[in-house]
Amino acid sequence: MVKISLIPGIKQTQGISLTPQLIQSIKLYELNNLELENYLANEILENPFLENKDDDYEENLGPNEDTIVEGKSSESDLEVEISQSENPLDDYSNIYDEGSSISSNELTNIIEETIAYKKSINESLIEQVDLSFSNHINRIIAYFLIENLEADGYFKSNISEFSVNLDIPEDRIRKVLMKLKTFQPVGIFSETLNECLYRQLKSMNLMNDSMKYLLKNLKELADGNISKLAKICQVNETEILNMVKKIRRCSPKPINDFDANISSIGEPDIIVKKNLSEWAVELNENTLPRILVNTGYWEELARKKMSEDDKKYLAERYASGKWLLKAVEQRAATILRVSKEIIKRQNDFLEKGLAHMKPMLLKDIAKELDLHESTISRITNSKEISTPRGVFQLKFFFSKAIVGIDGGEDISSNVVKNKIKNLIDKEGDKPLSDSKLVSLLKASGINLARRTVTKYRVNMRIPPSFERKKIKNLNI
Repeated sequence: MVKISLIPGIKQTQGISLTPQLIQSIKLYELNNLELENYLANEILENPFLENKDDDYEENLGPNEDTIVEGKSSESDLEVEISQSENPLDDYSNIYDEGSSISSNELTNIIEETIAYKKSINESLIEQVDLSFSNHINRIIAYFLIENLEADGYFKSNISEFSVNLDIPEDRIRKVLMKLKTFQPVGIFSETLNECLYRQLKSMNLMNDSMKYLLKNLKELADGNISKLAKICQVNETEILNMVKKIRRCSPKPINDFDANISSIGEPDIIVKKNLSEWAVELNENTLPRILVNTGYWEELARKKMSEDDKKYLAERYASGKWLLKAVEQRAATILRVSKEIIKRQNDFLEKGLAHMKPMLLKDIAKELDLHESTISRITNSKEISTPRGVFQLKFFFSKAIVGIDGGEDISSNVVKNKIKNLIDKEGDKPLSDSKLVSLLKASGINLARRTVTKYRVNMRIPPSFERKKIKNLNI
């Protein structure tokens, strides 16, 4: 019997000790504004000194709401009894202060070098498991199923074998699996292409009885038997073609869309506008969460008599609030710096279009801003930027360089993909093979291997030439 591990292991190598506060700062970089708003709402519930930054509160605050008021330690029971040397949070409470010997950039790089981290699909699924399963055994089963998930997001394992190996009823494993099928990304844990498409179409409110019949007869669709499908689905041929167009909006693999680059849903985190002859980059004030630390309330409590435990608790909460405030401010400043540098380098894209996008890697921005490369990765993760050319995820602007022919200028892989798409869009009645695309690209100064062209085409979900020919014959 194969030895199996039910609980995902965690391996971590550290050069310095990571406090919960440093890990919290790392987490904030990864969140978009909506996620940050939810995160801060929970923190406000836990911390009596944290509040939403609202005009109604301003009049109740001291002159400097984010720092401890100096010169009052003799009057404050809290500040007398809990000196800086005794404060358990002293290691981090003033790490962002002006007098600190370490800069924000240096701190960030120390953190990144200590814990190199990139959220994977497995980690996202595990987070969803922790939120969805309260029963310990069910959670363990879910972890095990995640370990056996295919790389493309499909679940193809035999539950009967799992039942024997784990000594757990098959029924129970199946119930956990059905719950996992509701997780994000849509279609995850599907067992067939039919099911994967079904779940995606259902999430878009495009599922009906006719569509169910069509999904059950995908082979007929691949063979182009439109008239037969029309009879099976009890609709006319025109409606079949419309249904096929809806199916094409889906991904054949559940994980393909997990890191989508182009977006059209929700409020952007960053906004780019033309300001005279320059591009102005700013954070979206409508979605940018703000908090404050109520120093006035801290001072009021500090003058009261209380137990040692209460003193320690309040001092920790106040210091924790200060740290969070500085971390939120640092996050906003870093997002703005990174966004400005990206737009500066991609000016030609904004002015002239996709064909003029420059090759750019995470390390290019990291080097220019003196930040760790993984910091740039976190900052650009799940952040959306609104430009006159559309709303994109920040990661969209990064692409590898394709070397031009005879020493010509390097070209962004995004530009090459766009050229391939344009060539196929204009191919007419005779679809271009990947080999023909290679020749046409070479004629325009782009030298690519056929397998690279194939990879880019598949990445854009464009079918091969023989399938495109079949589709054209069906007038889809």
